[in-house]
Amino acid sequence: MEAEMTVQTLLETVSFYGDVVDAPAFASNFDYAIGRVTIAKGGIGETRVVNEGQRESSEIQDHYDVIIPCDGTMSFCQRDRRGEVEPGEYVLLNRSQFYELSSPSDLRHWRITLPAADLKGRLSSVDDHVGKRFEQNVRMACLLRGFVSMIAKTFVEESPPNPEALATEVISFVMLALAAENRKEAANWRNSRYRLKQRIFDFIEINLDDVELSPKKIARANRISPSYLYSLFADNNTTVSQFIQARRLQKAYEMLVADANGALTVSEIAYQVGFKNASHFSRTFSRHFRIAPRDARQSGLAGRIREAAV
Repeated sequence: MEAEMTVQTLLETVSFYGDVVDAPAFASNFDYAIGRVTIAKGGIGETRVVNEGQRESSEIQDHYDVIIPCDGTMSFCQRDRRGEVEPGEYVLLNRSQFYELSSPSDLRHWRITLPAADLKGRLSSVDDHVGKRFEQNVRMACLLRGFVSMIAKTFVEESPPNPEALATEVISFVMLALAAENRKEAANWRNSRYRLKQRIFDFIEINLDDVELSPKKIARANRISPSYLYSLFADNNTTVSQFIQARRLQKAYEMLVADANGALTVSEIAYQVGFKNASHFSRTFSRHFRIAPRDARQSGLAGRIREAAV
C-alpha cells in the first residue's frame, strides 16, 4: 500500500508541475526533434500502434524508444519480450526491430527516440534493459515522465537555444533511470531457464513456416515436457500458441513492408509464415493489426517514397 501511495503521490506531483497531456496544444499526435533526440506524443484515439522496424537496406542509424504511458495501462510486445506498462512506468524498446503497443482504450503515450550509439556508449549492457526486464525505480520513472512533458511544454512552439546540448541532457536523464533499475535478478534471468527459453524462441523463429509447428513438437525438439514448456511461456504472460501466432503475424507484417513492390503475393507470404489458409491469414492479420495485408504493404511503399525524398 505504501508503494502504491508513493506512486500516486508522485504522479499527482508530476501532473501538477508539468504533465501537459490534456493541454490544447497536445490534443493531437506530434513528433518534435531536439537535436539528435525526438520527443513524440502518440496513440491519441488509437488502441494499437505498430513500429515496423528498420529496413535492411536503410542507412539510418539504430535507435531505441522509451515509451511512457500518459493514462491507462498499455501492453507491449517485441520478439520474445511482452508485458504491461502502468502509468508511472516506462519501457525501453529497440526501434530498429518490429514492436507493438496496445490498449483496450486510448493509447496516449510519450515516446523518446534516442540514438543507440549514445546509449551504448554510456551503458554497454543497454540491451539487457529492453522489454522491462528489471524492476524500475519508481521515483526516477515518474521524474522522467515529468521531465519529458515539461520539455515538450516549454519548447513545442520555440526551439531551445542549444538543441544538441538539451538532447544530451535528455539522454543523460534516460540513462539515470536505466541505471537506477534493480538488477538483483540479473543473474537469475541469465540462468539455465533463461537460456532454454532463448533456445526455444530461436527454434520457433527458424520453424515459423512449419504449418505443423505445435507445443508438442517444440517440447520434443527441446527435450522437455509440454507442461514445462507451458510454464516457460507463462513467465511472459502468454501461451505457446499465442506466441507462435503473434510471431507469424509480425513476420508477415515485416515481409509485406519490405516487399512493397509485390514480388510475393499475400498468399505466398501467408504460407511462408506458416498459415495453411490465405483467407484465414488475411482475416487474422486484419483483426490483429486493424489493417488489411495489402494496406500494410502500401504503408511500406509510402515509407520508401518518404525515405527517397529525404
